[in-house]
Formats: sequence, structure tokens, C-alpha cells
Amino acid sequence: MSAGAAWLLSVLWVVTQVGVGGVATGVPLSALVTLPVVGAFLWLDRWKPERPHRLVSAFAWGASFAAFCSIWSQQGLQAVVDTTMGTDFGAWFRPLVITPVTEETFKGLFLVWLLKYRRGQITGLLDGVVYAGLVGAGFSFAENVLYFGRIITTFAASDGSDVNAIALLGFSFFLRVVMVPFFHPLMVAVFGLGIAAAANKRGRGARVGLALAGLLVAIVLHGAWDWAGLAGSDPFLIYKIYGAVMVPVFLTMLVLALVLRKREAKVIAAALPALARDGHVAPEEVTPLANLAERRRWRRAVRRRSGRAAARATGRYQAEASALGIRAARSRSTGDREGLDEQTRATAAARADMLEALTTRSGLSHQGRRYPHPNRRW
Repeated sequence: MSAGAAWLLSVLWVVTQVGVGGVATGVPLSALVTLPVVGAFLWLDRWKPERPHRLVSAFAWGASFAAFCSIWSQQGLQAVVDTTMGTDFGAWFRPLVITPVTEETFKGLFLVWLLKYRRGQITGLLDGVVYAGLVGAGFSFAENVLYFGRIITTFAASDGSDVNAIALLGFSFFLRVVMVPFFHPLMVAVFGLGIAAAANKRGRGARVGLALAGLLVAIVLHGAWDWAGLAGSDPFLIYKIYGAVMVPVFLTMLVLALVLRKREAKVIAAALPALARDGHVAPEEVTPLANLAERRRWRRAVRRRSGRAAARATGRYQAEASALGIRAARSRSTGDREGLDEQTRATAAARADMLEALTTRSGLSHQGRRYPHPNRRW
């Protein structure tokens, strides 16, 4: 409810900037650009899907509170700087300092909340990237409503046959559709890495230091991008900075995310036999849990036989079993049992919910174990 109110206030502010027509065109265009970004981060999360409501919360935070608080804090700080230091100074100070600091801080507050109150949900660096990426995608969605609305209303108010107006339209769309969609997710993902690294540290000082380091790097990168749009008279400087700084950072993050995803898959697959031996998963579930295609087949079989609720419960059990595999592997390699008992209970509860959903629909007994066999071809 509060997130919806914050998003609505942000939209109302955008209406004052570009009008109702600008928002009406900005929302669907922004959604089209944002959906592939969200899909990319959900794909990274497929081996150990986070709880859906928490993923939605990450996106909603970025699109509502982070966007709203950034808008109003920037307006207020800009007024203070203009009054005390002059408008010429303020014209530089806002994009170089105020905007990067406020936006990266407000986006990152969701990650700070995770670190403080849901640290057990962060089992590795990839979790930090996924949560942060969705926060950034939400923020980008809210921001692009303004930018797309402004692009469309500016072009509509110009002479449609004017070459300069057409060129500006093309440049603006290229910037917002091709160059910028992953910008905010990338910036906050850097902070997310710091948060995820901090989650695995026991010392308070180490956690604070790693989190602050991630935030500082995100702010500096954001400031460098904004500087490219202001410094000098070179119209191609922003492309040069993008190619020299943003593209290498993006490619590095992409490679890191893919490596982390592959490593997560290997850790889960290697841990499953021990989980079966200890009774946390059924022996016949080891093979399908170690393969994403088999997991999907398992869920489809359950959906056909027992309905969508049972399929969702099966998916939740698969995710919790994966998280338990990661925790168990870390416990064996480092001796760190933090979160292991809690995850064991969560996996057992998810399995019980799955069996309950299956038997409730089919009327079969738990003891009969006559639920769709995960290794059976359906």
C-alpha cells in the first residue's frame, strides 16, 4: 500500500513535468524497455529462485520509494546549493554529487534492509546481484516514464519534418532504449555485490566496510556517467565514456554473473546426494533437482495432475532444496553453520506444503507417496 502511494506521488510529479499525455505514452514505453531487464535477472536466479514476494518488493522499492525520495531530496538539495553557492555551481554539483549520492543511497536502502533483517536469505554473491538488479530495474522504470514522456511531448510540440527534431528523437530513443536500460541495475548491482559479500562476514566492521565500498564504487561510476553529459563541448564524449568505462564494467559484471550462476548450479548438484542421504530430499529427486529442464518437467507434470497451487508449491520446494544445498556445501567447506538449521527447517516446511498441496487435490495419502514421480517422463 505504501509503495503504491509513493509510486503514485512520483507519477503525479511526472505529470507536472510532461503532462497526462506524456505519462500515458511514457508508462507503456518504459514497461517495454524494463521487461527484458527484469527477465534477465530472473533468468540468473533460476537455480535458486528467491521468494516471489521479496523479488516483487525489490522492484517495487526501486519504482516507488527510491524514485520518490530521490526526486524530492534532489529538488531540496538543489535549492539549498543554488541559494548558498549560486546556480552556476549548482548546475555542476547536482549531477556530479547530489544525483549519484541520493539515487544510489535510496536504491541501496532495500539491500541494507536485507543485510540487517534478512541476511539468511543471501546465500551468495549472485543473490546480491539479483536483488540489486531488480531494485535498479524498478528505479529505471519510474525514471523512464519521465524521460520517454518528455521525449514524446517535445517531439510532438516541434515541427515533425524538422531534421534536428527527428535526429534528437532518434538520439533520445537510442540513449534510453539501448544505452541506459541496464545503467541503474548495473550501478546498484555493484552495491549488491558489497552487500552480499558483507552478508557472509561475521564481524560488524567487515560488513559495514564491504557495504560502504560497494556504495562508493556505485556513486563514483554514476558520477562519471553524469559528468560525461556535462563536460566539454564534445558531443560524442558521452559515447566515449560509455565505451571506455560503462561497457567494460557492464561486461565484467555480465561475465561475473554468468560465472556465479554456473558455480551455483555445480554446488547445488554436488550437494544433492548428501541431502538425499541425510533425508532432506528423496533419493529419486536428486537427478531432477540437478537439472533445470527436469525441474520444469516435474512442475508441469504436477500442474497437469494436481493444479497450479501444487506446481507453485513444488517450485518453492525446489528453490528451498537448492538453498539448503548451498548452505550445506558452505558448512562442509568452511565449518560455518550460520543459517543452515533455519534453511533445513524451511526446506522441510516447503516439502510438507508440496505434499499437502498434492494430496489435497488428489485425495491420496502422504504415506502412499503417490505424487508425480520427478524422474518419470510425462
